[in-house]
Amino acid sequence: MNNQLSLFGESKKEILLSLREEYYKKMLNGSKKYEYRTKYLKEETTAYIYISKTLKKIVAKIEFGMPIVGTAEQIATISERENPGSYDEMLQYMHNDIGYAIPIKKIIQLEEISLEDIKNIISGFAPPQSYYILDNKPELLNILKSQKEIEIYEEDSKYIKRNH
Repeated sequence: MNNQLSLFGESKKEILLSLREEYYKKMLNGSKKYEYRTKYLKEETTAYIYISKTLKKIVAKIEFGMPIVGTAEQIATISERENPGSYDEMLQYMHNDIGYAIPIKKIIQLEEISLEDIKNIISGFAPPQSYYILDNKPELLNILKSQKEIEIYEEDSKYIKRNH
């Protein structure tokens, strides 16, 4: 449903999301079914995933479902169910007393593109600290959409790897 109109005439927002490699790996192995954020969009999104620090590459796109918006306690409870023992840490992370638990619906691994390669094409490119919406970055969005899809992981009871 990339940039196609839905029944209601709207398309999913496409974003570039920074993520730590350890969390991405947990998403791939099915042990992490939600992404937790203190600020996010209140709609389903397609997120291109930039692995910060360790890789400095865009490696995938993830179809995220409708975020659960709740108090710090509500989001920490979701986290605790997913990862027992995480309640207190999540409560501290949700310092704004509101948070988002964003369900992961589908992960599509892409042919990786490095930060250096993007900077060679788009002068002044800077990866997001958290995320940014790609509406106003058509050149970057075109690059991301042209990346070859390598493998697909779909929601089931855990993610199942399928070759594309």
